[in-house]
Amino acid sequence: MFRWKHRHSLEEGIGPFMREVIFGLEDGMVSSGGVTIGIAAGTGDSRIVVLSGFVVVVVEALSMASGSYLSTKSARQVIENKVERARKQIADDPNKKREELREIYLRRGFDTAETEALIQLMTSDHEVWLEEISCKDLGVGLHELEQGKGNALVMWLANMAGGIIPLVPFLFLPIHMAVVTTVVLFLVTLFAIGWWKAGKTNTSTWKGAFEMMTVAASAGIVGFIIGKVVAILTGIEVVA
Repeated sequence: MFRWKHRHSLEEGIGPFMREVIFGLEDGMVSSGGVTIGIAAGTGDSRIVVLSGFVVVVVEALSMASGSYLSTKSARQVIENKVERARKQIADDPNKKREELREIYLRRGFDTAETEALIQLMTSDHEVWLEEISCKDLGVGLHELEQGKGNALVMWLANMAGGIIPLVPFLFLPIHMAVVTTVVLFLVTLFAIGWWKAGKTNTSTWKGAFEMMTVAASAGIVGFIIGKVVAILTGIEVVA
């Protein structure tokens, strides 16, 4: 629910490329950070943390990229079908589509003379006419249709980058120091991403940054608790 809610808000404030970057980074950080902290708490072994963490990062990134590709492709197909339907309607019943434009322009406050001039201008070229109908009916320009492969690649790269960040300390530091460093790095990075996202969507930067940190902290706490509980229930020996 959190993911899709925030994805929708991003779509309203920024372009598709930046949307995938921000969404991929935050999702990768939250998923990888929660898992990493949980495994570290449960096993106390940096090798297991790194191994498990990288598996999670790669699988998560591929999953998110696949989801981005399929959802973008599906949305594009829906819009293309509607555009083709509008194209056929213009060819089959142009007077009806002119009347729709007339109603739209009149509702927007144009007088009769201005409306007729606009209709004459817009309908003189069928592609311009189709573009106008698409913008009014679908809320999207034909040149704005997103590319599934491009979105998927950006999502994969961003998710991988965000997911690797919580793993870095475990490559170089002792387990206990790595956990603390990861938590700090985790929160600081999510704060920065939240601040950046808020700036792109013209919302409160402090609110956006702290909201992101709250989600991150929740994921980390849940991961830590699950790691401890599972370690106790399964009898895994935690290295001191």
